[in-house]
Amino acid sequence: MNPTYKPHWPSILILIAFAISAAFIFLIAAILGVGSLMDMFSPDGDPAGGMIISLAFGFEFLLLGVCAAFVLQKAIGRDSADRLIRFPYARWQILLVLGLIFVAVLLGTLAVNLGSKWLAWLFLPILTLFVIVPPLWLVFGLGTRGIQLGPRWQVFSVFGLAMTVGPALMTVLEVLLLVGLIVLAGVFIALRQPDLFAEIMRLGKLLEHETDPAVLIRMTAPYFQKPAFIWVVLGYIALLVPMIEELFKPLAVWVFARKLSSPAQGFALGMLSGAAFALVESLNASGDGSMSWPVIVLVRAGTGLLHMTASGLVGWGIASAFQQKRILRLPAAYFAAVAIHGVWNACAVGLGFASLGESIGRPEWLAQFAPALLGGMLVLGPGMLIVLVACNRKLQAVEPMRQPLQEVQ
Repeated sequence: MNPTYKPHWPSILILIAFAISAAFIFLIAAILGVGSLMDMFSPDGDPAGGMIISLAFGFEFLLLGVCAAFVLQKAIGRDSADRLIRFPYARWQILLVLGLIFVAVLLGTLAVNLGSKWLAWLFLPILTLFVIVPPLWLVFGLGTRGIQLGPRWQVFSVFGLAMTVGPALMTVLEVLLLVGLIVLAGVFIALRQPDLFAEIMRLGKLLEHETDPAVLIRMTAPYFQKPAFIWVVLGYIALLVPMIEELFKPLAVWVFARKLSSPAQGFALGMLSGAAFALVESLNASGDGSMSWPVIVLVRAGTGLLHMTASGLVGWGIASAFQQKRILRLPAAYFAAVAIHGVWNACAVGLGFASLGESIGRPEWLAQFAPALLGGMLVLGPGMLIVLVACNRKLQAVEPMRQPLQEVQ
């Protein structure tokens, strides 16, 4: 410890945030784990799905502990906390990641097809980690290859905050915004179309006691056919949600904006924030132990590319604005990230509506958009990867030549 040590309040405050988050995460993991065991003896339960989410929270708890350990080094004045790091990426990892995903999906598919609750409960949670985590590692390595991330404690602070405080803030804001939109829509309909409002209220009471998905779709089908409803849903998911998420995903990059050394570091830490958010979102959205498990985990594994590309751009914009006084880069990067995220969400939601076409009696209206929407996602995916690699090469070329000597490879 440095003999002239003084309390480092930023690291102390971050540790407090980590401690509070860890308590909640551990509690949720324990509750879900117990619930999954209870579902094992219920004919209608999904024990594997519950255990997947329980293990997801447990894994996040362990990662947060690792982050806290490095931040603690800074809080107690250890010089090792300021050692600079780069991400350990090598090309051979591409084959390793692809192999892990293939084997994990194959074994998981076998587990769900055998029809054994115990088998799925035991293996699917671990296999979900092997499908979700390695692609995040690989994409992050591709995007940050050759770029210095910064001091240890700062890097792990970014990852930990992006895994806890950032998603919590985003969830609260998105829920509040959604509730506000529902209230405004209700007031508007009540004033302009009181008969329709009364009909919706009656439908709401009926839906409270209905659990059959087929019946739910049939009862709500008339509303899915209304273009106004579809436009409102698209506006919320493809515009408002991306605007919130791309602002708060790189939360810690905003916190350390004045401490960044270059736009390249801002880009790398933005990507790290996107990776942390994608990890939390994807693991928690993969809690399904049914025959749909392989499709769900493979789709979720691909969303990491979206979040890392978008957040990397915003991180680059933040560092450019604060370190180089290139102020216009920040709004340009932010709106580019929102546009990428929004188009992806619009295509995904549009495909969801199109898949409901037959169920709601309007296949000729919705299904005709499916090829274009699917094509958009197929183009956007490789396009984001190209953008990520191109940004990495450009930033490596312009990154400051002077590199500190103390560095961990």
